[in-house]
Amino acid sequence: MYDQSYYVHLQSLTDFVRELETQLHGMAKPNDFLRTLVTESMPLGEFGEAKSLSAAHFEAVTEMQGLLDQVKGALTFAQDVTTTVADGYEHADRTVADALRNSATEEGPWG
Repeated sequence: MYDQSYYVHLQSLTDFVRELETQLHGMAKPNDFLRTLVTESMPLGEFGEAKSLSAAHFEAVTEMQGLLDQVKGALTFAQDVTTTVADGYEHADRTVADALRNSATEEGPWG
């Protein structure tokens, strides 16, 4: 059994970043729709209850849009961190592989 404390499966990290990108892309359409709901007023009528409902609707949509923006920010942050970690491990792997290759070349096939 090997020590898994330093084991990183780079493809899993890459897949995770791709999934985060998919999630971000999927959030664009609902966010765009919410944006139109905020910019276009609902024609409910010119009486008190309609104006009250319209104001409540505007507040709810604005809150939903804010929540989606927070989720988008969290996903973007997770994507950036995951990419940084994956890039770091990939660079470390290449550095070790190059060092081993250079060591084998310098010492010959039998050390």
